[in-house]
Amino acid sequence: MAGKKVTLGDVARVAGVSVSTASEALSGGGRMTDATRTKVRDAALRLGYRANALARGLRTGRTRAIGLHHLHAADTFASEYFRELVAGVMDVTRERDYDLTLLSSNPNRPRTSAPQVDGLIIADPIDDDQRATDLLATGLPTVAGERYPPGMAATPVIAIAHERGLRRVLDHCHAAGARRPLLVSPDNSGWGLLLRDTFQAWCLEHGLDGFHRASRFRNTPHHTHMTTVLTELEPAGVDALILPGEHSTLATLDVLANLGLVPGRDILVAACADAQMLELCSPPVTAIGLRPRTLGAECARTLIDHLDHGTDLPALTLLEPELTFRASTEGRLRRTLRGRSSHATRGHP
Repeated sequence: MAGKKVTLGDVARVAGVSVSTASEALSGGGRMTDATRTKVRDAALRLGYRANALARGLRTGRTRAIGLHHLHAADTFASEYFRELVAGVMDVTRERDYDLTLLSSNPNRPRTSAPQVDGLIIADPIDDDQRATDLLATGLPTVAGERYPPGMAATPVIAIAHERGLRRVLDHCHAAGARRPLLVSPDNSGWGLLLRDTFQAWCLEHGLDGFHRASRFRNTPHHTHMTTVLTELEPAGVDALILPGEHSTLATLDVLANLGLVPGRDILVAACADAQMLELCSPPVTAIGLRPRTLGAECARTLIDHLDHGTDLPALTLLEPELTFRASTEGRLRRTLRGRSSHATRGHP
C-alpha cells in the first residue's frame, strides 16, 4: 500500500469483512466475535491504517473525546488535587482510546456553543460558575466529580464520603482534648456545604460549642482570610482548626506562628484535603486524603462505560477517604487561644 492512502475499505478487504463491520471493530462497538475484531485490528495495523476522526464523527455522530471542566482550570493546575484528578481521567482515556479536552473555563464569558465532545466531567461544581451551568444545558451525558451546590441542575455524582472523614478527624481532636473547634469551608460548593452541615451536626451530638467561618473558592487571598478569621476568634478559646485544603492550611500555620501558637501543643490543626506539602510542614498536618486520581478515573470510567455500552449512570457513588493523622493533632492540648466568646452558640456557629 506504499504511496497510497490506506482506507477503511482496504482494511475491510484484507480482513474479509464488510466496511461497516470493520468500522465497528475499530471503534470498539458492534456485535461480533473476538476473533473477527482481532482480525480487523490486525489488518489495520499491518496496513498502517489511521482513522480520519472528522469523517468518523460525521458517520457515527461520535468524537471519542470527553471534556473536563473546572473553574479557573489554568490557575488550579497549581493545586496537587486538580493535577492528580486530571491524571486519573487520563489513565482511563488512554486505556479506552478516548481523547481528553480541557474545556475553556473563563467565568466572565458564557459559552456560545456546545463543546465537540461525547460527554462531560464537571470537577468540583461551584454555584456561581456560569460555564458549568452552560455545559449542563447542552444535554450532553455528564458526570460530576463531587456534589453540586443547591440550585445547580444535578447529574450523576461521584464523590468522596466526606462526612465519614470529617467525623473521624473531629473524634480524634475531641479525644486529644479539643472542645471548641473551628471549621473553615467554602460556601459556594457542594463539598463545602456538606462539611459545614456535618460539622454542625457533630457539635450538636457532642454538646459542644463550635464555630464555622465561610470561605469562597477564588475570592480573598488565603493568608488575608485566615488572619481575619483567627484574629476575630482568638478571644473565643478555639482549640482545633479544621481547614479546607493545602493553601489555606499553609497560610494558617504562618498566622499561628505569628500568634505564638504551636500546632499539636497549643491548638490542633487538620485539613479536609491532603497534599504532599502538608506532610512536609513543621509539624506535619493531619489531613483527609480525597484520592483525586481515583476519583478522576472513576468519573471517566463511569462516563465512558455509559457512552460505549449504555450502562446506567448511578445517581451517587461514594469513595472512601484516606485519613492520615500527623503531629498537628497528635499531642494533648496544653492551652487554647486566650479567652472565650460570649457569642458562640452550642452547635450553631
